[in-house]
Amino acid sequence: MKQHILKEYGYTKKNAFELLIAEKNDMIPTGVICLDELLKGGLCPGYLYELCGSSSSGKTQLCLTIVANAITTQSDIIAWYFDTKRDFSRLRFEEILRARNFGQEVIKEALQRTKVCRVNSFNELIQDLRQLLSLYKTEQYSLKKKRFLVIIDSLPAIIFKTTQQMHHEIYEWIYQLNELAEACRFLIFECRAAVVTVNVITHWNSTNETDSTNVTPALGKYWNSVPATRLLLTRQLQSETRKITVLRDPRVKWKDSCIVIVSNAGVISR
Repeated sequence: MKQHILKEYGYTKKNAFELLIAEKNDMIPTGVICLDELLKGGLCPGYLYELCGSSSSGKTQLCLTIVANAITTQSDIIAWYFDTKRDFSRLRFEEILRARNFGQEVIKEALQRTKVCRVNSFNELIQDLRQLLSLYKTEQYSLKKKRFLVIIDSLPAIIFKTTQQMHHEIYEWIYQLNELAEACRFLIFECRAAVVTVNVITHWNSTNETDSTNVTPALGKYWNSVPATRLLLTRQLQSETRKITVLRDPRVKWKDSCIVIVSNAGVISR
């Protein structure tokens, strides 16, 4: 009886080398060569990422690029795109896929494996994330060993709206941020999902958008420590050129950066 229970529900012992190999095999490339090099291979399942930047810095374009690449190169991935701004463009998504020379059948399958959820409120987002966790545990996904890529674009669109409705009740705001952090952690640890959130930034005592010294991500000090990896997108002098800077990552040197271009094929290396 004891051996049966251990076999069915116990953990398998693995050494550090085996865990490293498994992590590399599960890596999700972003499709942006220089960014994948910066992140040591791409997005790592079990990590919470944050893309932050000012308006029109390319955050949504990078999200669409990541989803397009993950869906077309990883057959076991299902992408869940939580659209809080209600501006997800299927036409733009298809344009990125076509610009990468994918055929109609591949595009059709990519659209089927990209689940877009339009979110109207913070409570709706939390409910959807919990339902996603429950869905992962169903036989349909557990037996097929599907992996989840979760995009939340973006958090301020519903967090700030909720805060305004609460008349600046700071304790309630922190409670909801904590609820969001716990929901993301469950997806990360239970589903081994790669979760990407989108945030905005504020500038202090600087009029230069490319200066990352005085940049502060929104949502306050509590949320500041939640994402394991934070990337800053800044718009360069040329309108199509962007700079991606690492503000936080346990595997990458702080302030390492790369230059990318927003094109018909999404975000690409310069």
